[in-house]
Amino acid sequence: MAPFRLLLPAALSALFLFPLFAQDTSPARIDYYLSPAGSDAAAGTADAPLATLTAARDRIRADKAAGQTGTWTVHIQPGTYSITEPILFTPEDSGTEGVPITYRGQPDAEGNLPVISGGIEIPGWRDEGNGVWSADIPFTETGDPIYFEQLFVGNRRAARAREPNEGFLKVVSGWDENPVNREKNIYPKTTRQSVTAEPGALDFFKDVPAEELRFAHAVIHHHWNTTIRIILGVDTEKSEILMKGKPQPYHNPWQSDSLLEILNVRSAFDQPGEWFYDGVNRKVLYRPLPGEELAGARFFVPRSGLARALRFEGNSQKAEGTDETKTDWVENITFENIRISYFDTPRRPETMQDAEIDPAVTGDLAKPGPAQFEPAQAAMYLDSAVSGLYARRIWFIGCTVSHIGEYAFRLHNVKQWRIEKCGISDLGGGGIILTGDGGPQEDSPGISNENIIQNNHLREGGRFHASAVGVLIGNNTHDSDVVHNEIEDFFYSGVSVGWTWGYKGGSAFRNRIEYNKIHKIGQGSLADMGGVYTLGALHGTRVCNNVIYDIKSNSYGGWGLYTDEGSEGVLMENNLVYNTTDGSFHQHYGRGNLIRNNILIDSTPYQVVASRVEDHRSFTFENNIVVWSEGRAFGHRFEEVHKRVRSNLWYCTTGEAMFGDNGDKTYEQMKASGFDEGGLCADPLFVDPENRDYHLQPDSPAFKIGFVPFDYTQAGCRESAAE
Repeated sequence: MAPFRLLLPAALSALFLFPLFAQDTSPARIDYYLSPAGSDAAAGTADAPLATLTAARDRIRADKAAGQTGTWTVHIQPGTYSITEPILFTPEDSGTEGVPITYRGQPDAEGNLPVISGGIEIPGWRDEGNGVWSADIPFTETGDPIYFEQLFVGNRRAARAREPNEGFLKVVSGWDENPVNREKNIYPKTTRQSVTAEPGALDFFKDVPAEELRFAHAVIHHHWNTTIRIILGVDTEKSEILMKGKPQPYHNPWQSDSLLEILNVRSAFDQPGEWFYDGVNRKVLYRPLPGEELAGARFFVPRSGLARALRFEGNSQKAEGTDETKTDWVENITFENIRISYFDTPRRPETMQDAEIDPAVTGDLAKPGPAQFEPAQAAMYLDSAVSGLYARRIWFIGCTVSHIGEYAFRLHNVKQWRIEKCGISDLGGGGIILTGDGGPQEDSPGISNENIIQNNHLREGGRFHASAVGVLIGNNTHDSDVVHNEIEDFFYSGVSVGWTWGYKGGSAFRNRIEYNKIHKIGQGSLADMGGVYTLGALHGTRVCNNVIYDIKSNSYGGWGLYTDEGSEGVLMENNLVYNTTDGSFHQHYGRGNLIRNNILIDSTPYQVVASRVEDHRSFTFENNIVVWSEGRAFGHRFEEVHKRVRSNLWYCTTGEAMFGDNGDKTYEQMKASGFDEGGLCADPLFVDPENRDYHLQPDSPAFKIGFVPFDYTQAGCRESAAE
């Protein structure tokens, strides 16, 4: 008999060759704790926390330098963490892909997030009587009075003393002593200049001491720009304000449809909630709101010159002796549940130097003082509270950025960022800017790509720089998503895509602007804007499933969907647009754009607009529903522009629908000339249009033109954003 042999499967046999329980090979967990009551000399444990983010960052640097590996988490306990300079993260502060270094805030019992603050609290308030509180303006470390143009009462931005209290003064004209001369190629760096208001409009200056004017500002809104000037003098008889700075833009000067507001003049300090910077007497004055009590009130101003809170900066350069680029990324860092608040919009020394204003007015330009800002579309010159350069896989989840002077995020040459479930509000500038330098390949370091901005609530923008936008996707930014956000209460465009004027090559490709709710844009302050605004070559870009409404411009151009200069390759589909100025859709000029299956409701005075006639087909407009009660169907040169229009449904609720660029043609007359093959002019039979229910009844004629229903209720945040 053969000897007995037990045969085991190979996998089972392996159990006898290795330990019964496999070793845990996951990275070690390393935790540091922060508390406002901590000490940077402490161990960084829960019982002995550190005091600053900088110290936590440096402990992790030291761990890594010593060869330690692991999963680092910094637990930020409730409270305020004041900073005097931006916190810088460089490549040595990076985590690894899949194992990021996490900075996680711990909300307090009321849900308040830990605060990274650039603010200074102003103490010593007293009741002066007659509805005025006052405090002495503190000194800086160098012995100078601090200077500020923003004041926050707790979590509320106080209104700077303003004339008029509501609306604007009307501009009659602007004047430059040395204007731009394009024919002779003369572009002066600075000039004496003035803006003239209507007769009697500036009489409130008569009792203003001349020495206080250096702290006052004239703010001029001219179409898509805002200019901010220090007031050098006022001629009340001529209703003229004297200033100095760069000449007015030749293509967008101050003119009769421009708007004017005056800030920080004593005679304008007349409403509850307003404040006044009295630089002559070194006091700040405030008029409390009804029911506001001095006891317990807290007042904050940004630390002078501190615009940034967090900087993420890698570097990229050509390797010596080769054409290859070496990039050191800062990467794999996550911030969760933190708040960033109270940051400045400081004057730029170069702007002030170029203006050549008397130093008796400006003071030492090396120190903080009165600022003025030149005009720029989208306020592109601004900095941000959070900046990124050669940074990838940096995530901000459930954070808030509020009470700041410039943009919340400005990211350049970045990849795979995520900004998600964040509340971004009370912004002196705008929300988020993404840009890139470019490069020969899609993965070049200078291409910003694969970034995600989703489920964020962006609101109350442009409080200092009115031309700032909600989200700007600039040049060399590809394959990025702006989805399921709510963007509201800005004075210029909601989302801006591309940054190339005309047909000049690459801009921003394959970006998705989808499922956003964009509303309360413009508010009668600026012009030439869009709920979604595009520029340049944008091939593969999708603007789809958005709900855009309440776009109100000053003078012209509060469009819902706006393809501006050279826009090409854009799909605009399944958008609901209503209550806009000058058109639900406008194309200035472009080519190859497809405008399909949208619901466009109640623009005034036009519904769809096109401006420049070109030899090529500018766009295709098909399967759309267009309904209005006032005005006419077409604006500008829509009839004349080369385009394809087919299978649309048109309806005027208050009478016969009028077409043609002059509004002098019926739909039947247009059809006779070959217009809108397959289209109809009929009531679309919405379920309840008076209550903004634009779903279709079963027997809607929209189905006959090939319209495909879409669920516009899916637009906006699908998860709650931090507030």
